[in-house]
Amino acid sequence: MSSFLNLCSCEFTKIRKKKSTKIMMIILVLSVFVAVLLSILTKEIYNVSETYYSNADYKTMEKTEMEALKAELENYESSLDVSSKNTIKAKIDTYQMAIDYDINIYNNYWKNNVLMNDILISKVQYYDYKSIEDEELANIEDQNINKKLELIKNDDFDGYMNTQKDILKANYEANLMSKEEYDIATNILDIRTKYKIGKEYNPEDSWKETIIEEIEVLSNNIRYGVDTVTQKALSEKDVEKAKDSIKMNEYRLEHNMPPYATATTIGNTRKIFDYVVGGTTLLALSVMIIIIAGSSISSEISKGTIKFWSFTPNKRWKVLLSKLVVTVIILILASVVMSIISTIVGNVFFGSENAQGYIYVKNGAVHEINYLAYIIIYNLLSSIEVFMFLLFAMMLSTVTRNTAISVGVSIATYLGGSTIMSIVNSLVNSEWVKFIPSNNLSIAERVFSNDITYSASTVLEPLANNSSVSFSLILLGVCALIMIVTMFDSYRKRDII
Repeated sequence: MSSFLNLCSCEFTKIRKKKSTKIMMIILVLSVFVAVLLSILTKEIYNVSETYYSNADYKTMEKTEMEALKAELENYESSLDVSSKNTIKAKIDTYQMAIDYDINIYNNYWKNNVLMNDILISKVQYYDYKSIEDEELANIEDQNINKKLELIKNDDFDGYMNTQKDILKANYEANLMSKEEYDIATNILDIRTKYKIGKEYNPEDSWKETIIEEIEVLSNNIRYGVDTVTQKALSEKDVEKAKDSIKMNEYRLEHNMPPYATATTIGNTRKIFDYVVGGTTLLALSVMIIIIAGSSISSEISKGTIKFWSFTPNKRWKVLLSKLVVTVIILILASVVMSIISTIVGNVFFGSENAQGYIYVKNGAVHEINYLAYIIIYNLLSSIEVFMFLLFAMMLSTVTRNTAISVGVSIATYLGGSTIMSIVNSLVNSEWVKFIPSNNLSIAERVFSNDITYSASTVLEPLANNSSVSFSLILLGVCALIMIVTMFDSYRKRDII
């Protein structure tokens, strides 16, 4: 045992002293700061349109559109029918109200909805009734408009929500909607009221609108037993997944925890950083480990230092095992250390208050894993992919005894494998695809699948391998065993002198 530990210590020292290892360690740390820049850039690019409409001179834009409507009414009045004239008049009045009450109609919040939906419709009806000289109905519409304007003047968001509930109740009592429809719609309004969703416009909170829309869609999916988007019947497992997604979405709203991605939005900059840094550090770590593993045997053979081991009492399998064990230990330690470093850097640049753990549903209740524990476990699971390429590179190094081939082929396979498999999964719908090793490497993404919402997972599903985690682990275990047997057999039998 002591001789094996000495072999491991010697191997670790050799790896540590290599210039390539030191360079890759520096690159590994720098990858965290690259992730910071990429995260900020990604969020800025995503927010370009929303920031434009938030910061633009919307009053001037509203005046321009209103003047265009006035010109249309004036120039084409003789060719327009009564209905078209009334619609244009109603739009002109609505734009004027937006200007008078300082409402940005280009942003999605409750005042915009009241003005451009409720009041605009009432205005059109008001002019229609005026055209047929029905003063009674015209006055009723005018009163409705004034009531809505009063809500806007008083900035009464809760009052608007209560008005919407009263409309739902009236429709339900008039048998215009079922009890299930009424309950779902009322629940959505309750959630909006509780978390003030739509009260003010904030680009950072755009995910909340998407989340609440998803809750409504999922509720209707469960009600009908059919996915209302794909029109596919839901299995019992699909229904449970939908119910769990609703619970997690409500938990996100309650604790202000944006997901990494929905079908149409992305999370805050910290959440983007958590995902980007996982990719950049994994890439740097993979290249470093492949270089270490791919040169472990072949470089010693080319330099002639491998001959030293033939003059010691250590058996060949022990020498190779020490190299394998040390490389695996470096992989594990680097994964844990980089998890801690990325957490510290993320806290410094984006604030520790924005660091959020992983949520999941168990026994009908939502649970949360501590942020640091989640990041460490996620990165360790991601290291399974690196471990497979570690074995692949070391096997090639042992068999070919050529560092360029073992490192080059391994890196090329690592970089191109995921892209190729995404294309294959989107084009091929056959069982044999799931038996391809490269299609079973993304263990972490499938274990921790709740960082994207139900709608986003539905969009990405055609590009992913849907086999179970246990199946992937068994398949990868078989592949690992084959590579280990191959490298040990080749190293044991072939001449090294």
